[in-house]
Amino acid sequence: MINYSLTMRGNPSDPAAAKRAYAQAQYQEVMNLNQFASHIADHGCVYSRADIAAILTMAVDCIHELLLKGQKIQLGDLGSFWVALRSVGARTFGDFVATNNIKKVKVHWTPGAQFEDLIKEATFNQVPSRKVQAETLKEINQ
Repeated sequence: MINYSLTMRGNPSDPAAAKRAYAQAQYQEVMNLNQFASHIADHGCVYSRADIAAILTMAVDCIHELLLKGQKIQLGDLGSFWVALRSVGARTFGDFVATNNIKKVKVHWTPGAQFEDLIKEATFNQVPSRKVQAETLKEINQ
């Protein structure tokens, strides 16, 4: 089940337009690599949590290495990873200096087939926003 809260937002391209209510996803917890490896191991896997964590760590290291070599990595249903550049323009090709004009290397991910259309399987549960939750906890703890 996907938790969401509602937030009122304006239209950045039309500041005079009335704000509208939008859904904002709210995660319940942050799962680290070892917890994720344990989750995989709990699904009847023949490998231990430590083995899975080691493989996932190696996969991250290898994806990092290959992206820096300019590769696009396609991982089946997980999707594809590649880099894009954010740069400032130079007046001419000759004026362009990578170390000066390229400001950021961004990693992009395109979801594979299992992630393309999650809405078909998703169910939704409205919860208070993080701000409301924090205010409520603050009041309780006073």
